[in-house]
Amino acid sequence: MQLLLDPNCFYLNLHPIKKIINILAVAGLLLTIHSNTKAQVIPVLASNVAYANITCVVVSPIVITKMRDMHFGSIVSGTKGTVMLPPDGGKPISTGSVALQSSANTTSTATFEVSDNLGNNPNTVRMFTEYTITLPTNDVVLMNEDGKTMRVGNFTSNPASSQKGTLVNGLGQLSVGATLYVEADQGLGQYASTAPFPVTVNFN
Repeated sequence: MQLLLDPNCFYLNLHPIKKIINILAVAGLLLTIHSNTKAQVIPVLASNVAYANITCVVVSPIVITKMRDMHFGSIVSGTKGTVMLPPDGGKPISTGSVALQSSANTTSTATFEVSDNLGNNPNTVRMFTEYTITLPTNDVVLMNEDGKTMRVGNFTSNPASSQKGTLVNGLGQLSVGATLYVEADQGLGQYASTAPFPVTVNFN
């Protein structure tokens, strides 16, 4: 018996097999690609940026004006002593044998006016209502016409420098007292400070 093979039939029968082989080849290729592909790593940022705005407020400078100088009045010295002038305007207090020849009315503390420099209009919007006070820490030298000297120190104020001054409608009052140190052989004459002493105020 002779078996006749039709080439077309053989081709047609093999064609589905080729499709299967092609599909398996593609699947194997995809599997190979997938197995060789590394996982992606997303880098974490090492820095970042934020933004901020800038603002400021410009205010009028605080002003301090001397209204009256300090005056200890007339004294008679004997032995070494002191004269303390209270900052509240009270009567001077002496120690040692220093005699006071002036009443409290002829002595005076140094007085100052403090202002926020905005005028005294009560409707003005004010940034500050308090101020701090800084007094001299070093003694002030007084000298007479003959070159004799005295010292003034231990400055105190009203309001006290450890507290805060108050501005009412932009104005405040400040008075300063101190202690005069008198030597036993203190020379006669009128003494005056060789340089004015500073009083500093700052907005609080």
